Amino acid sequence: MKISHVGHSIVQSTTYDLHLNNILHVPSASKNLVSVHQLTRDNNAFVEFHPDKFFIKEAGTKRMLLRGRCNGCLYALRPSSASSTLNKHVFGAVKPSASLWHSRLGHAFSSVVQEILNRFKLSCVKDLNNKHVCDACQQGKSHQLPYPTSTSVSNEPLNLVFSDVWGPAPTSVCHFNYYLSFIDDYSKFTWI
Repeated sequence: MKISHVGHSIVQSTTYDLHLNNILHVPSASKNLVSVHQLTRDNNAFVEFHPDKFFIKEAGTKRMLLRGRCNGCLYALRPSSASSTLNKHVFGAVKPSASLWHSRLGHAFSSVVQEILNRFKLSCVKDLNNKHVCDACQQGKSHQLPYPTSTSVSNEPLNLVFSDVWGPAPTSVCHFNYYLSFIDDYSKFTWI
């Protein structure tokens, strides 16, 4: 289903405002659904279900924040009796930028991000600066420049030895975490 916007809202009760974060606006959905996990995490609360009613309570004090009734086998989140209407407006609605989609999609190449946005009709704000350089991509995808060509020549074994340290690695069978290699330039013999 197509998500047109992401936003935040509040369900008001007489004693407490329950925050609903990361609301996905899906125009083709026929019912409004709430993630119990998201609701409880965002409000530091828990939900107590009974056959004909439910309670949302504060996690630390077990103070009741909101109560509701079961309606047609569904637990309906309605405003408290003191509040006449459910706060239906969404504030802080966000249309993600192309650079945010780039991050969400694992720092994919810009043409891949654009293809996914077009194929799945995902809404996004066009970045004003298309030449944006992603710091994570620069750090994670950069390569070391090549070393200059060596003019050293070895005439006998152990005249010139190259060494390198690799690690930390997953612990080996012999409980090693680092590897040290030595390569003799003359014979190409290698010790690890």
